[in-house]
Amino acid sequence: MDTDLDKIAVGPPPNVRVPPCPSAVPVSDSFLTGVLPIPARPPIIPALKQRISTLLLIVAAASFIVAAAFAVYAPSLRNGYVWDDSALVQRDPFIRSWRNIPEGFRHFLFTDATASNFYRPMQRLTYTWDYAWGAFQPAGYHFTNILIHALAGVFLFLFLLRLLTLLERSRAIEWAATIAVLWVIHPLFTSAVCYISGRADPLAALFGFCGLWLALRLSRTSSAFAALMFCGAILSKESGAIFLPLCLILLVLLRQPRASIVRWTVLCVLIAGACLAMRLSAEHTYPPPSAPLAWAARPIVALRAVAEYAGLFVAPIHLHMERDVLPFGRGDLATTIRIARNREFQTLLGAILVAGFVIWVRWARRHDTAVFAGLLCFVAAYLPICGLFSLNASVAEHWLYVPAAFLLLAALLSASWLPISRPAGIAILALWTIFLGGRTYLRNPDWHDQRTFLERTIADGGDSARMWVNLGGLELSEDHARLAIDDLQKALVLSPDQPFALVSLGSAYLKTKQFDLARQQFQKATSFPITAPAAYQAMAVLEYQQNGADRIDLLEKSARLAPDDWGIQKRLIEHLGERGQLVGAISALRAIVIEQPWRSDTWALLGDFWAHVQKWDSAERAYRKAIALDVHDEDSPRKLAAVEDQMSR
Repeated sequence: MDTDLDKIAVGPPPNVRVPPCPSAVPVSDSFLTGVLPIPARPPIIPALKQRISTLLLIVAAASFIVAAAFAVYAPSLRNGYVWDDSALVQRDPFIRSWRNIPEGFRHFLFTDATASNFYRPMQRLTYTWDYAWGAFQPAGYHFTNILIHALAGVFLFLFLLRLLTLLERSRAIEWAATIAVLWVIHPLFTSAVCYISGRADPLAALFGFCGLWLALRLSRTSSAFAALMFCGAILSKESGAIFLPLCLILLVLLRQPRASIVRWTVLCVLIAGACLAMRLSAEHTYPPPSAPLAWAARPIVALRAVAEYAGLFVAPIHLHMERDVLPFGRGDLATTIRIARNREFQTLLGAILVAGFVIWVRWARRHDTAVFAGLLCFVAAYLPICGLFSLNASVAEHWLYVPAAFLLLAALLSASWLPISRPAGIAILALWTIFLGGRTYLRNPDWHDQRTFLERTIADGGDSARMWVNLGGLELSEDHARLAIDDLQKALVLSPDQPFALVSLGSAYLKTKQFDLARQQFQKATSFPITAPAAYQAMAVLEYQQNGADRIDLLEKSARLAPDDWGIQKRLIEHLGERGQLVGAISALRAIVIEQPWRSDTWALLGDFWAHVQKWDSAERAYRKAIALDVHDEDSPRKLAAVEDQMSR
C-alpha cells in the first residue's frame, strides 16, 4: 500500500550535508531519525497563558489611563458654564430633543449666536445626549468631557501599541501606556477638557485614534470601520481631517502593499468628499470677514509659534486663553514696542528650534523608525496650525491636542537612546509626570465660572479686547454698570472699533441714565452689520426710557436686518403682544415656525398667543409640538393641561 512516506527519498544525496534545524525535533527510534526533521508544535497552554497575560496587561493599562484622566480632571465636575457654553449648550435649540438630531446635521454651530464657520454635528450630538440625561446641569456635561478625553487616551494607547508592535519595538505595551498617560494628564489640554465647548478636540481625537488603530489592523473589515471613525473625526472638528493623511503616512512607513495604499487613498478621498458635501449642504450664515495676516509676516508668526508651543509643552506654567504671538492690539505705543522687542527673541528661538528639529528628523530616519514615524506624523498634524495659514488666532493651547501625542512618542523613544541609566530615566519621567498631573489638577478651578475664567485669563496675560468685553457684559448682567463701563472702555482702548464693546458700553450708559453717551455708542454700532440689529433694538429701549416713545419702527428695522436671529425676532413679537397686536404677533410666529419648525420656544410662544385669544385647539397643537421638541420643557405641559381643562368644559 502506497503512503506519503513511501514517496520520500530516504537519506541525503551523496556528498551533501544536511544542516541541523533548531526548530525541529527529530523522531526517536525511527528510520527517519536524523534524516527528516519534524516541526514541533508549540505548546498550546503556555501560548494561551501568554495571550491572556498580554490581554490583562492591556486592560490594566487602559484602566489606568482612564483613572489618571478622571483623577486630574475631577475638580472640573464642580465647574459651571463659561464663555461659549451659553451659545453651544444653553441656547442651542437642536440639542433639546432626539427629534432634532437630523436637523442638527444641517446647521453649523452657534445657531442663535454670532455666526461661525464651525460645522461640527457630532459635537452637537453629544450635547443632545447630555441634555437628555441632565437638562442644563453642568456636571453631566463636564463628566462627558472627561470621559471622552479618557477614551481618546485609551484609543491612543491601542493605536500606539499596534504601531510599535508592527515596527517590532520591544516593550511596546510599556511605551504605549506611558505615552498615553502623559498625554491624558498634560495641562495643555485643560482648555479642551475643562471647557464644555472645547469638546470638539477630544471627540475628534477619540474617533481619529480609533480609526488609526483599526486601519493598522490591516483587514478589510477593520478598514471599513476605520473609515466610519474618520468620518466621525471630521464631523467632530474640521481638523479631524488630518487623520486621513496620517493614515496614509503610516501605511507607507509600514511598507504596506501598493494595492492597499491605493485603496486607502481612494477611500480617504471618498471620506473627505462625503464630509465636504454634508458641510456645503448645511445652512450657514457666514461670519464677518477678518483681515488676513500678510504672507510675508506668516513665517515670522510660525517661528514664534514653535517657540511658544515648545515652552508650553515642556513647562506648561502660564496657561490661558487668548494667547497671541503678535504685538498688536496692546493699547499704547510704548507697550506695543516693548512686546515687539521681546517677540523678536522668540522668533530667533523658534528658528533655532526648527533647525534642531530638522537634525532630529535626519537622525531618526537613520537610527529609529518608530521615532521617525512619530516625527513625520507630528509634522503632518502640526502643519495646519503652524501659523502659515489664516485661522481665528495665531496660537492656541488646545490646537496641540493631536500633534502632542506624536511628539510625545518621538520624544520618549528618543530619550531611550540617551546615555543615562534606566533608574535615572524613570526618576526624571516620574517627576515630570507628577508635575504635569499636579499642574492640570490646579488648572481646573480656573474654569469654575464665568467670572473666575475671565478674571484669571486677564490676570495671566490673556487681556484681549474680547476678554474685557465679556467681563463688561458679565458686570452689566449683574447690575454693576459702573464696573462694566470701566471694563468696556479698556476693551475699546485695545480695539477702538470693537462692535460688541460699543453695544455693551451703550447699554451700560443706558443703565446709568447717561442717554446721550448711550446714543453715541449705539449709533457707532449700527455701522457694523454684525451688531446693527442689536444696536437698533437697544435704541428703541433708549427712546422709551428717555422720551417715553414707542419706537416699534426700530424694532422692525432690527428684525429685518436679522431675519434668522430668534432673539431679535422674539423681542419684536413680544412687543406686538404687549401692544395688543395679537394678530400680527401670531402671523409673525406662524411664518417663523414654517421656516424654522425645530425650535421649541417658538411653538411655546405661539401656544401662549393662541391661548390668549382662546383658540384652544391651536394652542393644544402648539404646546404638544413644543413638548416634543424639548424633553425637559416644564412650562408647556402645565399650560397644555390648562388648555385641555378649558377644552373639556
